[in-house]
Amino acid sequence: MDNKKNPATEQTLSEEGLRRRRLFGQTGGLVASFAIGSAIAGTTLANSASAAPAPPQPDSATLNQFLKTSRFLTGHQSLDVTLGERLYMAFSEQDPAFVTRLASLNQWIADKQPQDVEALDTQLQGQALHDLMMSVIRGWYLGVTDNSHHAKVYGYQNALMYQVPRDGMVIPTYAHNGPDYWTADPPPVDRLLNF
Repeated sequence: MDNKKNPATEQTLSEEGLRRRRLFGQTGGLVASFAIGSAIAGTTLANSASAAPAPPQPDSATLNQFLKTSRFLTGHQSLDVTLGERLYMAFSEQDPAFVTRLASLNQWIADKQPQDVEALDTQLQGQALHDLMMSVIRGWYLGVTDNSHHAKVYGYQNALMYQVPRDGMVIPTYAHNGPDYWTADPPPVDRLLNF
């Protein structure tokens, strides 16, 4: 058998067929180069991610104190512990003095014994601890720890801003509460959720 290409077969292909073959060949080469590049980039990212030290996990006493303070600041007793740990870790990574500042806020609350967060807000006006108080409240209600446009989201569906109206409003998403969900009557306003 002759391994050479048969020139008669190549001539019988139309000009359109030849263009299609070239396009498929070029596309295949492009896909292969992206696959190889992605594999190399993935390996590089994995190596760089494993090289960075993981932040230390909070001890249970510190985390429990953060949750206790958060309950006072938000006015809600049933806070998600996993979200609390995420927020605590995020605050600690962003501010190395967070633990010290949190201890100062706890000491202020213990010393002054404000009746509620509104009273604490009044007491802390003009104080450095006021920013910390507002950051913790923002973290729980919005699920983010900073105001930037590229803020990392630590809690979406568990953010407190979605808990109050959860019996009558679905969390904004592409998949709401099923077909024609808006035709159902909303729940009565006379009963409030406890959480």
